[in-house]
Amino acid sequence: MSSPSLLARVGGSPTVVILAWLLTRAVLVGAATGAVPYPDGPLVINDVKLYAEWSDLLVTGRFPTGDDMWQYPPAAGVAFALAALLGPNPVAAFVGIVLAADAAILAVLLVAGRRACRQGAVGSASAGYASAWAWVIGGLLVGPVLIARFDVLPTLFAVIGLVLLTLPATTVARRPPWRSLGAGAAFAVGALLKVWPALLVVAVPRRSLPAALAGFVATAAVVLVGVTIWADGAISFLGEQGARGLQIESVGAWPFMVANAFAFDVPTEFRYGAMEVDLPITIPLGLAITLAGFAVLGAFVILRLLGRIEDVAPCDVALAALLVSVVTSRVLSPQYSVWIVGVAAVTFLDPRSRTRRAVWLLVPSILVTQVIYPFGYGSFTNGAWWAVALQSVRVILLLAATAVSVGVVLRGARNPRPAPQRSAAAASDGS
Repeated sequence: MSSPSLLARVGGSPTVVILAWLLTRAVLVGAATGAVPYPDGPLVINDVKLYAEWSDLLVTGRFPTGDDMWQYPPAAGVAFALAALLGPNPVAAFVGIVLAADAAILAVLLVAGRRACRQGAVGSASAGYASAWAWVIGGLLVGPVLIARFDVLPTLFAVIGLVLLTLPATTVARRPPWRSLGAGAAFAVGALLKVWPALLVVAVPRRSLPAALAGFVATAAVVLVGVTIWADGAISFLGEQGARGLQIESVGAWPFMVANAFAFDVPTEFRYGAMEVDLPITIPLGLAITLAGFAVLGAFVILRLLGRIEDVAPCDVALAALLVSVVTSRVLSPQYSVWIVGVAAVTFLDPRSRTRRAVWLLVPSILVTQVIYPFGYGSFTNGAWWAVALQSVRVILLLAATAVSVGVVLRGARNPRPAPQRSAAAASDGS
């Protein structure tokens, strides 16, 4: 046999992966602070400054109730308060917290890749570390928004949960029920940080669902009780933004923004921390799009309960559910790319994954998102043709990736494997 190529050796070296992470994150921090040339880079730190203002209130035991920009579940308040407790500069402290979570995701993927390689789940070290590389490179594609938003924190728990579902049972825990319990607990913490990781419960194999749900409910209850005792207004976010329309970046707003580029003068307004299309039709339209997303996600739940998607890799189901929620959301903020990169990275751990085409479609979509925000956001709002064209590329690729990802799940539902092979797959899933 010939010796491994230099590229394979480099790709299979955890030291090289870690060095690449350090370099890329230094570039992102530099871009956000102005130390590295990047068009309008320091603008992305504005949200962190808002987090710092909330931190001053949260450390007194009160949530920012009544603030129309507050849109986060209770555990997010803990993260923001922690930034104020770590030093005199909560902005710098918060970036440090995000980088720590970022490093934790890398560590989880490196360890998982190494163990998958040892167990023979992947064919080589370079393949085993592909998920870690995906996170490193994907973070660079996201841009400085990665370290200037808190979305890395819920992504960390989503990745932990998916890794527990993805690796063979013997690489994570000797008792598969504990692995499912841990996945449910991780999804619960993620959901209490930013809701969307709760969707990933649908990725849990049917026979493991009771344990995962037990972990989810128990963890959520403990965290909620703890946060409620600590501060007033922990669940105030549930009553906020009920009248939210369509953010200009959302898929639903795309036709209006295209019309705006053709001099139709579509009005926009700043509400709930984002620019929205200011037309009466957008509220019922946004509701209809959201309900369509719920319908697709509900179909996934039914297929799971019927045992029709047991042979689909958990990470593939998770990516499909996430993409459906993103394209049917009334908001499509640039930080949503962080969620997508985290879940997509886990697909490289599972040789059963069939969503590679979707992942490759997502790469240019995420890169275009970085160009639109912060550099082109003003031009996009004003209907500049080039910025709307970039948004069109972003939306079309995102829709195509969603269609491919959903297709993987539906094909798995239509064409389940014969019983002996399905049993083997279930054993690998810890079912």
